[in-house]
Amino acid sequence: MKEHLSALIDGELDTAACTPVLAELAGDGELKRDLHDWQLISDAMHDHPILSPDFMTKFSARLATEPVVIAPQAFKRKRSLFKRALVPFSAAASIAFVGVASWQAYSGMGMPGQAAPAAIERVASNDTVNVNVDAARIHDYLVAHREDAGSPFAGQDMVSISYQVPQSRQ
Repeated sequence: MKEHLSALIDGELDTAACTPVLAELAGDGELKRDLHDWQLISDAMHDHPILSPDFMTKFSARLATEPVVIAPQAFKRKRSLFKRALVPFSAAASIAFVGVASWQAYSGMGMPGQAAPAAIERVASNDTVNVNVDAARIHDYLVAHREDAGSPFAGQDMVSISYQVPQSRQ
């Protein structure tokens, strides 16, 4: 049986053979002493520190005297005033930036130094051009597109016109 116990300690015993050795170990006091001695020898050979024989008794007594903490108290972290105000101010700054960018984009206040295309300047510098257009044909088109004149998105693209039907065509 001591050969099987030695194989068990060395990890050379398979799982099926461990059960009878452990059953024998539970009932035989001499086998328990041999196991204890062999484990001390193994610890000394592997440079494991040798603990006192009553180590577990002392450890159990010290463990029993310690208070039992069921749930630790929550740690409350205090943040500085600067860190608490940082998020709202950054959100306000972001909203202000989007507002200013939108206002500039839709009101025609582009970047400084941005030049208008030459074609627009040339048309703006020309005098009025008279064009003969059939009044009945263009009337519905002008009425439909005049509804967009109040839109804030159509500010730069809209051209003011006056629609007058010539007296001779009525």
